[in-house]
Amino acid sequence: MKMYTGILLLLLVMIAIPDIFFYLKLKDRNVRPIYIFLHLIPPIFFTAIFLYIKFGLEIYHNFRVVAWIMWMYFVFLLIYIPKLIHIVFFFMHFLYQKLFKRDSVYFIIIRIALSALVVVVMMISAYITPRNFDVTHVHVLIPNLPKAFNGYKIVQISDIHLGSWGRKYRKLKKVIKLVNAQNADIIVFTGDMVNNFATETVGWQSYFLQMKAKGGKYAILGNHDYGDYTDWKSLNDRLENRNQIKQSIRNFGFRLLLNEHLFLYKGKDSLMLVGVENWGKTEKFRYSNLSEALRGGLPSAPKILLAHDPNQFDAEIIRKQDIVLTLAGHTHAGQMGIRIGNKLFSPASFVFKYWAGLYKVGRQYIYVNRGIGYIGLPMFIGVRPEITVIELHISPKQ
Repeated sequence: MKMYTGILLLLLVMIAIPDIFFYLKLKDRNVRPIYIFLHLIPPIFFTAIFLYIKFGLEIYHNFRVVAWIMWMYFVFLLIYIPKLIHIVFFFMHFLYQKLFKRDSVYFIIIRIALSALVVVVMMISAYITPRNFDVTHVHVLIPNLPKAFNGYKIVQISDIHLGSWGRKYRKLKKVIKLVNAQNADIIVFTGDMVNNFATETVGWQSYFLQMKAKGGKYAILGNHDYGDYTDWKSLNDRLENRNQIKQSIRNFGFRLLLNEHLFLYKGKDSLMLVGVENWGKTEKFRYSNLSEALRGGLPSAPKILLAHDPNQFDAEIIRKQDIVLTLAGHTHAGQMGIRIGNKLFSPASFVFKYWAGLYKVGRQYIYVNRGIGYIGLPMFIGVRPEITVIELHISPKQ
């Protein structure tokens, strides 16, 4: 389990600012020492926890601890965001009094209301929204699509992150029901089955085998499926974990595509399905080999590509005009957003050019699925986990 140094410093600053402020306020009021002691318990507790995560869990492979840490972050924010709101409005109130030489009760009312709103939104986002799956229907028009594939239905799921679910198998039952209700030709999974560890997959096989599609189920690996977000005692341990994750995905009934392709058949027509490994931010963690995946295919025939990271689209996919549709995941739409009309706005847009939904670039399409599971924080704020139903149609221009 890794924590970046920048994240640690940010968390420590979030602790220091409000708790030093409240400590000084308590001392000014000469409150009893017991209350000062009680006030210091949360900052001491969270500081110790975060330092232990940073320096004591570098080689720790219990996926339950990782899930517990995510909930610890959630509780921390649930406590400290209202504290920071209090400080902001305290100083706004102070400036108002200095400038206008009078008081106003509205600062207190807004401070309390806003803090309460934050708590309510976070609780809904953690306990209700992650179970409220959005089934999104998309129609994609493809020139040169073989006639037999007109109306072909693909169900895409992505970013399940089983370790975040613990052993709560019943959570997947709703996903299975929604997926099977679509009567898909194929089901595709676009990466991140786990957070890090092969042990996360134990007990899930019988549930995934209940997912059915007429033409089979296909999958690729995501960045978390390589076990690269933790340290290992040896390279053999890392590779063994990775191989077990791959085998588990196969045991779930998926045909795992590792920089390779196959042909989907319907009647006398065929359509090429390509799957690449994860693109990665740097060469060290870049496992994708698109050229290898395409080798032996028909150069001019339309192709569908499964690629976990949407950043790969501009990096190299856009130069392959025969790849008419790319299906990606990875972004989770930042697990945060606000919808105004038909437009969704999210912090993910500052990190990813393609971060949620369908994009058309020239004659090519890329669809980015928001994912089913969560990572980092156990909540979705303003966005819902997603199951995508994609129907292929022959372009009327053809």
